[in-house]
Amino acid sequence: MKKTLFTLILMALVGQLSAQTLFTVGEKAVSVDEFLYVYGKNKDIGNQIDPKTPEEYLGLYIAFKRKVAEAEALGRDTLAAFLTEYNTYYRQLLKPYLTDKSVDDEIVREAYDRMSTDIRAAHIMLDLPENALPEDTAKVYKQILAIRDRLNRGESFETIARQQSSDSYSAVNGGDLGYFTVFSMVYPFENACYNAEIGKVVGPVRTQYGYHLIKVLNKRPARYRMTAAHILLLDTEDRPNPEAAKKIQDLYKSLQAGEDFNALARKHSQDQSSLQRGGQLPAFGLNQMLPEFEDAAFGLAADGDFSEPFQTKLGWHIVKRVSREDVPAFERMQGELAGKIRRDERSNASMQAFLASLSERYQVTIDESAVNQVLKALEKGKSTAKLTKPVVTYESMKVGLGGTKTISQTEFAARAIDAEARRLTSLNEPSENVKKVDPAQAYGVLQPMIHAALMAEAEYRLPFENATFRFLAQEYREGILVFDLTREKVWDAASQDSAQLAIFFAAFQDQYQWNNRYTGTVFTTSSEKVAKKAADQLRRGVPAEKVARVLNAKDPLALAAQDYTALESGNNTLNNKQKLLVDMTGDSGEKVSGPLAFEDGFAVVVVTETLPAGPKALSECRGQVITDLQKALEAQWLDYLGGTYPLNLDQAAWQAIQSKL
Repeated sequence: MKKTLFTLILMALVGQLSAQTLFTVGEKAVSVDEFLYVYGKNKDIGNQIDPKTPEEYLGLYIAFKRKVAEAEALGRDTLAAFLTEYNTYYRQLLKPYLTDKSVDDEIVREAYDRMSTDIRAAHIMLDLPENALPEDTAKVYKQILAIRDRLNRGESFETIARQQSSDSYSAVNGGDLGYFTVFSMVYPFENACYNAEIGKVVGPVRTQYGYHLIKVLNKRPARYRMTAAHILLLDTEDRPNPEAAKKIQDLYKSLQAGEDFNALARKHSQDQSSLQRGGQLPAFGLNQMLPEFEDAAFGLAADGDFSEPFQTKLGWHIVKRVSREDVPAFERMQGELAGKIRRDERSNASMQAFLASLSERYQVTIDESAVNQVLKALEKGKSTAKLTKPVVTYESMKVGLGGTKTISQTEFAARAIDAEARRLTSLNEPSENVKKVDPAQAYGVLQPMIHAALMAEAEYRLPFENATFRFLAQEYREGILVFDLTREKVWDAASQDSAQLAIFFAAFQDQYQWNNRYTGTVFTTSSEKVAKKAADQLRRGVPAEKVARVLNAKDPLALAAQDYTALESGNNTLNNKQKLLVDMTGDSGEKVSGPLAFEDGFAVVVVTETLPAGPKALSECRGQVITDLQKALEAQWLDYLGGTYPLNLDQAAWQAIQSKL
């Protein structure tokens, strides 16, 4: 008997579920594949921070799994807070796996390729709501076909657009929409334009706005981004300036004679926002400037070129090209485009492709006769209670090996009635006791039902079919459990239980001791003469601050002084100056040393106070005591977990792993 794809999937599943066990703690088993996945994922990061041998990592993972087992035994995986956090992450984790990656890549590449071309198109549009009734859709479709027939007979596109297009904005221009690029229009419209030949009418094209007939007028290399400067002389309808036309010509002649554009812009331009920058404007692209300005700027051949004077509704301009940027390389744009696509309706293409693949994999069958029974009953308002046939059947892992699931006639009818009730409610019409449903509307709920069923099945299967996803989801689930339990058992217990902290500190007081600590000043100078003067004055009892003030009177940089307080001997983090001070030993009180050779100059050290070795107060080492208590609590907890969840390690499996690592 020929094996179905479903059977093959289940065989693979059995293989996954029977993967070789590396170890168990209590009843919790960890497979060889899981350990290798986690070890491989974390090895590089760990090597950079705290390198671990495979044996050390195995010990850590065993301890981690014991904590997981304890959390589950305590029911922490059933708490509402945990379930909310984990389910939120799980839904996010699902998304990239429940899509057709090849289609995603194609759509991103398509969008990038279109970035290199600007399209100019005209259209004739007939309004049609996205959720229009079938009869209204048919009516408008018939009308748009009639218009297309007129165009095919030679009537003017522009004339019909002005007369009949529902898009009043473009109708006055004969349907002309101007130039646009990718993401500027809804995806079906954009698709039709980029795939159409110049001058040919395409359509009807259905979008969320209605039906369109489209005529591509031109295609040109993209105007991606430009930085330009300009000189503007205002001359508007509200504020005419008869002198502007002559003055702009004079400025143009000055530029031709070699005068500096920036200087002329600062002196003469009336664009207050740019004149202080020599007329330079923020970078702009397609449709971000007045059309005449954009044409002039992008028409310049090279950086530094400037245009002849031209007029816009603002007045007279001369524009200079500062720089022009072409579309960046695909690698730079890929992430940005993918983000835009996720927010764009073209993402539906990927989803539709994925759903089509699921339909094939799960062997979806639709019983059209059963569907029609429901449609006829709903059309006549008859009861569907006695209709018990499946309208859809598909293979499902949820019901065991080789099992199938269905969407019944009853489920289909109930969903159609519910949709009709919601539609009537949205129209403020009575929606109680709905019995009749238009067949076209009823049929419209079937595909969403199928899609929802397929996605639910795919979600269920994913952890079994995809080891990477399974391990990622498990890793996050267990990480939440261990984090919360460790915080309670170790971190909070150490940091928030003052009594326990005090007891621990008292028990290990001998570990929290000060070495000798020194307070004083280190003087440094490049002059041995200055160093000797400083040492002499310090030995005569002149205060350190006065010494520095006197010796720096003529040259503020002659002598540098740095004060230090309570520097502890044995501290490996001290800098060279601090080490000089700490190395001064002897009786407490003032002690002067130097001049000493130091780095590229000389140093003089004065020790003003010595604090002898002795015990620390808890307040002086609280952070370290908390850390030590946490380590102690962690060790105690792990001892308890080791006794509660005994280890059974497959030595042969571990040896095989070691040979690979």
